[in-house]
Amino acid sequence: MIKLINLLTEVSKEKTQGLNKTNIEQKEYIKFKVPKLNYSYTSLQPYIDKETMEEHFDKHFKGYTDKLNAELDEKSIRVNAEDQTQAIQIILGKYPKNNIIRNNGGGFYNHVLYFENLTPDYKAPSTKFRKMLEENFNSFSEFKEQFKEAGLKQFGSGWVFLIKKGNKLVIESYPNQDNPYLDKDFKGKILIAMDVWEHAYYLKHKSQRGNYINDFFRVVNYKVAEERLELLD
Repeated sequence: MIKLINLLTEVSKEKTQGLNKTNIEQKEYIKFKVPKLNYSYTSLQPYIDKETMEEHFDKHFKGYTDKLNAELDEKSIRVNAEDQTQAIQIILGKYPKNNIIRNNGGGFYNHVLYFENLTPDYKAPSTKFRKMLEENFNSFSEFKEQFKEAGLKQFGSGWVFLIKKGNKLVIESYPNQDNPYLDKDFKGKILIAMDVWEHAYYLKHKSQRGNYINDFFRVVNYKVAEERLELLD
């Protein structure tokens, strides 16, 4: 009888361990997906045109995502994460020397942030957020000028971010698809992401990057930036 009880206990234990292992594996495996847009391809017109949206979202963004997933599958890379945002942040910090992950992982996450912080229903920043911008950049208009200047000075393809670092808001530009999460010790938060690759604007704005940046400020979603800020605090 005692042997039977012990045997049943061991079987039960093995089943429990098996279930726990399955749960862990399910939690660790995340296949990256392009999030759905909260607006249509024509919603941002006339500032960002339908043709650019189709090329940018359907082809470039999807291409980065597919290549990222393929590389992670080939290398059998899995991370313990609650969602794909946390997962990509971990992956970028863990594999910055893998150029396929660096380029496509950065391309995936940067575009997640970019398309999320655009809106057809522009609203000025809240009083609280505007005050923060004024405290860090002297005025709201100065913030926009510095952000635009960073975009114009970025040589070749790249990104401009408004970032919360400690108690400060800073503007930083990065080449290619790089972003701050390539540094595993980065503890800040990207509040606004602006794509200055030519594929983001060339079909409409041609070589006039400055005009594209002006139009970006007509569709930037400050509410999303404020939500990202609240998640950090």
